[in-house]
Amino acid sequence: MKKILLIALVLTAGLFLASCGGDRSGDATAKLVEWYELPETATLDTTKEVTIKFWHRMGADSQGLVQDWIEEFEAIYPNITVIEEKAAADYGALADKIALAIPAGTAPDIAESYPDHIARYAQAKAPLALNNFISHPTLGYTEEEVADFLPGLWAEGQSYDNAGTILSLPFTKSSEAFFYNATYFEQHGYDVPTTWDEVFAIAEDIKLREPNAIPFGYDSEDNLFITASKQWDAPYTGYNETTGKGEVQFNNDLSKEMVTYFKDKVDRGLMLTRSLNGNAYTSDIMKTNEKLYMYVGSTGGTRYAYIGASQTVFDAGYRAGVAPLPAHDAEHRYQIQQGPNINLFNSGDEQKMIATWLFAKFMLSPEKSAQFCIPSGYAPIRYSAYETQAWTDYVNSVVAVPTTMKQAQDKLVKEAIEIFLNNGDIFFTSSVFNLSSKTRTEVGALLVKILAFDAADDAALQAYIDSEYQKSFDFITN
Repeated sequence: MKKILLIALVLTAGLFLASCGGDRSGDATAKLVEWYELPETATLDTTKEVTIKFWHRMGADSQGLVQDWIEEFEAIYPNITVIEEKAAADYGALADKIALAIPAGTAPDIAESYPDHIARYAQAKAPLALNNFISHPTLGYTEEEVADFLPGLWAEGQSYDNAGTILSLPFTKSSEAFFYNATYFEQHGYDVPTTWDEVFAIAEDIKLREPNAIPFGYDSEDNLFITASKQWDAPYTGYNETTGKGEVQFNNDLSKEMVTYFKDKVDRGLMLTRSLNGNAYTSDIMKTNEKLYMYVGSTGGTRYAYIGASQTVFDAGYRAGVAPLPAHDAEHRYQIQQGPNINLFNSGDEQKMIATWLFAKFMLSPEKSAQFCIPSGYAPIRYSAYETQAWTDYVNSVVAVPTTMKQAQDKLVKEAIEIFLNNGDIFFTSSVFNLSSKTRTEVGALLVKILAFDAADDAALQAYIDSEYQKSFDFITN
């Protein structure tokens, strides 16, 4: 029964994302790239030497782990050589390098990627559609294996057109989480909030007791705008069924209502964001005991709820808690998914593409997913990863009542990762098309301008919001 339910979730998420995806062809049934016709009889030719290239931007620890994986993989497939390379220091630079390599014929066979990057590569028809690899009778995944992937994370790979084209697979995924000073909450009898109204009710109570406090912080204005849009049912970006194209939709009354809600909380001293905090992470305020007791930050940075905290603060009882993102209401529990995927490139060499596909499957195995994610706070991408020996050993090593900073960090990482395990259907991704990356950057800047604006009255604020929304919309679309 569980497997049937999971398959249904995967299919539902995939159809939803496909329906709002970023096909740019003008044909409402067109594929962003053609699906490679992998014959059902295709197999790896073990007599042929094959070399594949994997480009990434990993740090030293993650790169070392992947190098160990490659040794294991090459022992299984002696005819395949994997050359991994840290091709850039960040995702943007990596995408730029790949985009330049594609026309030069020097692109990698597999790379870390974000959806916007893949949409960029697709302009040259470079990504490999994985549908016929996934469904292949001997090389692919079974229905049960597809259902083993967390549905929201798997569905992101289908967000590129409305034909169900799969151009990426989840790799190291994160989201945001609600972090809070658990000791302070316990002292004052606060329940962990599940809605924004509950967050700000707590913030108001804190302000009564501590007038100089700014009780709540949010690190990413981009994510706040996009996630809150989803929670408010406010169109952000979407798919136009008539034109067959992705389109920018955020200039609407529901979106302005959502932004006004958070603007009110900033004006009342209940909230700040990273940009309003001098571009410093709000987690840095909470752990230094400077009158901020709640913040939203990346699960990939979970350990930073403690890293940098003084031993004095820790010894005095500071402990952090973590929970899913608060929602607008119980029917709109959504939070954005982040973190890189992996995508393959169509080299035209079937044996090379088969070898690359096998390497991708190897890296996405439950064991490898658990190994990669435990040190970081990134989420294992498969349900069975939470049943591996690596995950079991990690859980068993976590101390229920930490007495050291390291123990506290390990406990918090475990709890942050379990948000994915226990809430697999709340994660979403927005439509991917040629303007999606530009839109994300611009709405974050728009939100900062509105939150920082000193309005004389409500009418002046609304006029400013209307004007800035239109300017941002025009900047993106013109």
